This record gives sequence, structure tokens and C-alpha cells, in this order.
Amino acid sequence: MEQEFDNYVKNYNLNNNQIKSKYDHSYRVMKLNVKYAKKLKFNEENIKIAKIIGLLHDIGRFEQYKKFKIYNDKNTIDHADYSVDILFNQNQIQNFNVPSKYYKVIEFAVKNHNKLKISQTDDAQKLKHARLIRDTDKIDILNVFASEVKNLDTKDKISDKVIQSIKKHEIVNRNDCQNPNDQLASYFAFVFDINNSVCLKEFKQNLKLLYEKLENKEIFQKIYNIVLDYINERMITC
Repeated sequence: MEQEFDNYVKNYNLNNNQIKSKYDHSYRVMKLNVKYAKKLKFNEENIKIAKIIGLLHDIGRFEQYKKFKIYNDKNTIDHADYSVDILFNQNQIQNFNVPSKYYKVIEFAVKNHNKLKISQTDDAQKLKHARLIRDTDKIDILNVFASEVKNLDTKDKISDKVIQSIKKHEIVNRNDCQNPNDQLASYFAFVFDINNSVCLKEFKQNLKLLYEKLENKEIFQKIYNIVLDYINERMITC
């Protein structure tokens, strides 16, 4: 499957840092998905499905960047929906040697990995894979910002809607983000959508690295404390 993925990505310019970043992200999330699927005691079949979802969840990102030269769903297209379109409407999934019996689970997880909430379903398998990819995707996004991105924060005040969402222990709606600090604060709020408590330790470590990197920590201190208290309480009870 990895070779087929590499063959697909060869259609894009891997010398471009933006393309390369999504290529690397896809492999890291694949590994995280397998890691936590094992920790959650998924059976071998579901570990295999988790690996596929992890690698392919952002496949629409490559074409998104090629078309729009930016990774911004708000101003372009929903990249998860586009990933589903590429995989299942354009039948790219057939190039990855994936058994067709896995298609519906993969489609549901990929489509829901970036949404504000997971779509309603009574299918337990779909739900656990959607929850897992949402968790591992967030862990890696936070890690990238903590370790690779420079000049993260500004002196902008965090918007009231963003603060209120965090106080309510809610994930931040991207449409409420009005400045770079709002966007950063939304990453802090990712924790309120970490579905599997086993993922919290790594999320907390990445959040600490991110917070320590900020130049204007005082702007983020209150929301950082809210998030830490939430994490610590969940870790005690898990």
C-alpha cells in the first residue's frame, strides 16, 4: 500500500515543502493510527484498516494545494470531502489493493476526520475508526506546530467566541477564528475532541512543547490552564 501511495504522490512536486509536509504527515498519522489501534486492542483486521485510513485520510490535500496553492478549507474546499471524492468517486481506492469490504468504514472515517462533529451512525466499527483518526491527526498537527513552525503567535487578543468555546470544553469552530492567535487557541481546544483517553499523554506532551515555544505566553495562559486541568482530570479517571 505504501508503494501505491508513493506512486500517487509522484504526480505532485515533492520538492515543494507544502506537498512534502502532507506526504510526511500522512506517514506519521499512519504510524500513530497503528500505534494506538494496538493500544486500544483492535483486532488484526481493524489494525489493518487503521493503517489504511491513516495513510489515505489526507489524500485530497495534494490536489487541493495544486489547485489553490494553499491548505485552507474555509477559502477553498473541504479537504476530507475531497479525499473521499478522490478515493471513491474517482476510484483511486482501487489502486491501493484495499479489500472492498473495508470501503464503507474507510470512507466514513476519512470524511469525518476534520468535521466539527462525527456524523451520526449506529455502526460501531465506523465510529471507532472515525474517533481514532480524529485523535491521531490532532496529535500530529500539534506536534508539527510545536516542533517545526516558527513565529507562531502574535500580540492579538484571542476572540471572545474562541475563549467561550474553550471554557465550555468545546472544539473551536474554524469560522470563529479571526486572527493567528485564534487559530493557535483552536489547536489547544483539540483536546476536547480527543476521543480515546490513551491518546491524552502524547497530546499533553505536544501541547506543552507548543506552549513553551510561544513568545506571548501571557495571552494563552488562561486557556492553557483550562486545557491542562481538563487533561489531568481525564487522565486520573482513565
